[in-house]
Parts: sequence; C-alpha cells; structure tokens
Amino acid sequence: MTPPPALLNAWKLQMIGELGGRLNCHWQVRDGRERAVLRRWYGLEAEVKYELGILNLIGGTGLHLPTLRRGPQAVDGTWWSLHDFVAGAPVPREDARRRGRWLAELHARWHDLPLPPARPGWSGVWAVLSEPAADALLDAHETASPADVRLYRWHLHRARTALIGIHFATRSPMLIHGDFTPWNLRMQRGVLTGLMDFEFARPADLMEEFALAWRGIHDDVVRGYADHTPLTDEDLALLTPLWWAHLLGGALRDLERGIQDDGWTARRLRVRSPLMGELAAPYPD
Repeated sequence: MTPPPALLNAWKLQMIGELGGRLNCHWQVRDGRERAVLRRWYGLEAEVKYELGILNLIGGTGLHLPTLRRGPQAVDGTWWSLHDFVAGAPVPREDARRRGRWLAELHARWHDLPLPPARPGWSGVWAVLSEPAADALLDAHETASPADVRLYRWHLHRARTALIGIHFATRSPMLIHGDFTPWNLRMQRGVLTGLMDFEFARPADLMEEFALAWRGIHDDVVRGYADHTPLTDEDLALLTPLWWAHLLGGALRDLERGIQDDGWTARRLRVRSPLMGELAAPYPD
C-alpha cells in the first residue's frame, strides 16, 4: 500500500522515498522545508494510541524521538500519522558494549516515569513459560511438525526448570523499549541521540529488555549494561529463559495461526553463549 494521495495533499506533504518497515511501513516526506516521516500503522486503534502515549510519556527524557506531528488519522480502515525525522548515524552492530551502556543509561532516564498500563494485546513472555496452554498447543501440532515441536518443548521445559525458585511475580516491572537494536538507534559524535521503533515498548521485567538486544549472541550488550548498572545473579538467571520465551511465544502464535516456520526460530533457539551457563548445553538432535 502506498500513501493515499488525498492524505498527502491534505497534509501538504511531498514524497521523498520509502524507509521500509516490517509490519508498520514508513516513508520519508517533506513537510514544508523539513524532513518528516509518514507512518502507516499495522495495528488497531488501541495499539496506535498506546504507542503514541508512550512517545508522549518519554518526550522529555533527552533523546530525539519520532514525535507526532499530525494524526493519527484513519483512511479506509488504516491508520496514518506524521512524525519528526530522527537524524543521526546508525550504530555499528559490532559496538555492542557501548550499546549496552546506552541501554542502562536509558533505563536510568526512564526510572522515575509513571508506569504505563499493559500493552493492548500483549500477553507477556512469562505467560509462555507458566501457562499450560503452551503444552496443549504443542501436543496438538506434534504429529504435523514433530521436529519443531520436539525442539520447542525441550527448550520450554529447560526454561521452566531454570526458573524454579525465582519469584518472577514479585519483581518490579519498568518501562522497556523492547527492541534496542542498532537499526533503531541514532548517534552523533559517538553519543546516542535518537531512538525509534516503539512497537514492543511496554511495562515489563528489566531482563525482558535483553531478548532482542542480546539475542543470545551479543554478550557485550549485557556486559556493557552491567558496567553501568550491576545485574544480580537472579537477573542473569532470567536472561536465557526470557530470550527463549520470546522465541517460543512467536513460534506458538505461528502454530496457532497455521503459519509454517521457515527455520528462523529453530536456528535462534540453537544459538549458545557463555552467558547461558548450564543452559548452554547443546540441543540433542
């Protein structure tokens, strides 16, 4: 879908080019003399308003953000909005330790903000590890996808065992970005200046932040965070189970919808890191 000409005309925008997007799509436009970003939302109205509320909440915390300029406006059942262009250079992927320190600094900036409500439609990764519905879904698809289900169940049981004795429900949630990856950051003169993509932002456990920031391979992200803000033994014990829960949550949703996994989840579940400790044991094929 391309931007509706009527919307471009109403907001007096000139197209510059596509910026891409996984579910939400973006175009760089000219708003008067300034660059801006036009966004087509994938989600429902409640999700749109929730994310815009997050942007408003963190607006005064010292980073350039895709601040709302116009909208949101529904056109033929799809939501559109116009945002500030976040300038700066992309962050090198290999600069993981600095990225971890930046993440800790971000959490410090957000520490005293009021906690937003739960994200609409988000069940949380803890539900994957605690609810029997996950086991029932795996049982229902074992005949059709035996190799995948065996892999998923093995990691699910290992994650549950690792969490015995950890009282997850008593840990205090905080606002997390949820996708603190190099392509969502912008820097100038070696300093983090911009942050984008808040489709996973939500109140959650601190260690859920590392699911996509660490991904089981970027150990220096965790080390860089700990350089700034020490992590407890309990924090580190949650690192791998919550990463696996993130992967398993997506895999279970695909099974429920009848979507065939292309092997991405299996490859990610097989990744091992020294930070995994005893959970670094390889999957027994």
